[in-house]
Amino acid sequence: MKFSIVYTVTLFLFSTILHAQNTEEEVMKIYREREKLERINDVYIPKDIQEAMTELDRLTDDAKAKKLISSPEDTIASKLHFSLGRWMQIHWGLEEGSRLMAYLKSRGLSFPDDMADLLIRCWYRHLCLRPLQDDLLIGHYITKRKQQHLDRLRKSERNHPSPHPKEEHRE
Repeated sequence: MKFSIVYTVTLFLFSTILHAQNTEEEVMKIYREREKLERINDVYIPKDIQEAMTELDRLTDDAKAKKLISSPEDTIASKLHFSLGRWMQIHWGLEEGSRLMAYLKSRGLSFPDDMADLLIRCWYRHLCLRPLQDDLLIGHYITKRKQQHLDRLRKSERNHPSPHPKEEHRE
């Protein structure tokens, strides 16, 4: 009796989980729809970096924003990454898709953490009345990710050498 109840509950939960899985086509349809939205869950989604700066200014108390500029950029980017950065990832759709994510992807970024870091650093520079230099920042993230990929490939090759070593050609 006890076994049949556990079995029935397990079967029910398993079938519910399987039914809830979206196909890749469904996920892409949702993503494409989210890219067009100006608001997601009643939160305004900026269309680009400039609008993100304006929105961050609007959402932040002036006194708190002024306190940020007393610290170095790297410190602020690190401190805000898991608070403001995470908020942007969730509410501005940097993981699940949004028009801001699509814009940043069109500029060459693909990782939500890089997108959040870029926006935090640009906002910091905006608050300090400095040029954003977003092209340079984006170039830095792209270079960093390419290097990480190459490092992983090299590590993989060292850990898993090819079963057929290259033969040397002799003339």
